[in-house]
Amino acid sequence: MEKADQGGQFINTWRRSVTVGLVCVTWLLFAGSSAFGLDIATALTMAEQNDAYFKAKIMDSQAKNADGWALVAAMGPRVAVSGKLMRSRLDYSPEEIAELEERHLTFNDDEATLSLDQPLFDLEKIYRARRGGCEMDIAAMEQEKAREELIVRVVERYFSLLSAQDELDLANSKLQILESQLHTALASHDLGLGDQSDLFDSQARYEATRALLALQEAKLVDAREALSELLGVPVLGELEGLDAERFFAPPENDFDYWLKFAGEHNVDCRLSRLQAEAARLDGKIGSGRFLPSLSFFVEYERASPENDLNGYGWERERTDYGLKLQMELVSGGRDLADVVARDYRYKASQQRVIAIQRSIVRQTRSTWSSLQRILESIQAYEKAVAANKRSLQIKEAGYQEGLQTMPDVLNVQKDYFVTSNKYQNARYDYVITWTKFKQLVGDLVDIEADLEL
Repeated sequence: MEKADQGGQFINTWRRSVTVGLVCVTWLLFAGSSAFGLDIATALTMAEQNDAYFKAKIMDSQAKNADGWALVAAMGPRVAVSGKLMRSRLDYSPEEIAELEERHLTFNDDEATLSLDQPLFDLEKIYRARRGGCEMDIAAMEQEKAREELIVRVVERYFSLLSAQDELDLANSKLQILESQLHTALASHDLGLGDQSDLFDSQARYEATRALLALQEAKLVDAREALSELLGVPVLGELEGLDAERFFAPPENDFDYWLKFAGEHNVDCRLSRLQAEAARLDGKIGSGRFLPSLSFFVEYERASPENDLNGYGWERERTDYGLKLQMELVSGGRDLADVVARDYRYKASQQRVIAIQRSIVRQTRSTWSSLQRILESIQAYEKAVAANKRSLQIKEAGYQEGLQTMPDVLNVQKDYFVTSNKYQNARYDYVITWTKFKQLVGDLVDIEADLEL
């Protein structure tokens, strides 16, 4: 009778430990995910300020924007000034009838020139100016692309860390429950109340969970370092997770709408079209070299020699202005070969536009399908978690009444932990996939609102 009373006490202790463990798991899944910590909006801001890879891309695009300005500015006037400091020698040989002797003079001569040249009609420079405008548009597009890629990288690493953090918390909770169960099994075995296989089963599950916990800790460290690298500062605290009450609804509008939207707004599609236009203008620049150009010019020249043959300095000033017509006829075949090369580059850019459009269609279709499947899995896992929780409660009550064995309870408990983990990961996967989908269709403008946790 005494052993039976002690066994009942151990069973009650085990029951309380399981109940406490389930409460902990429930808190981790729902309340813990809403705890205060680093949020996604702050992470995005920090990444924009500190990520060196992103800043390098922005600086490259700014340099490209400056290159575009340089091409546009070539249409403006060209003003140049030059000066000469010369040592000159004059030799005069008189005609025979003059009966004069030869004269020689060496003197210093200073000369300054100021010139202005303004293109009036120059197709090469006109196309270069248009090419410069296109280059500035490409630079702006590359900045937009760099920011979109940064957002996706932050979201992926943020939720990877959040997932690793949750998995470690669940593993810790599971280990606490299994440790309590193992102590109960040991005590029951010592009292002769339990089956020896229950003891070994509890011990095996406990040790397996300890091994899993070590792996989860390593995964958490790696995920934390990856996010810290992106943010430029160590991520030491907890992350703010998804609101437990957040409702995951399917995207508004149908697939055909988003496919058309992607064709018009996807940054890679728009960038490829701009690059094709730039290649076309490059071809025009090459052929424009063979066409005549017209410009207005003004030249002012002033010379101040210190002496001449008569013993007086002779200063002279000269001003020329007018229209200049120029046309290049041949340049050793170099320009002709350049025109051929630019034509092929333009054709290649057109094929890249087609290839990128096809790729975007495929990726959009695939990501849209993934969103639907993940949304279905979230709904299914939510129901499965509730069912597993209820099943575990029933198994626990049956075990107390002697109707269920401990392995039965442990199996249901394992299913509950696995399903709970998959449910949380499915929620994270949906946010990551939704962000990638918004990037594909070119609609990441209000992503901060979409990611409001």
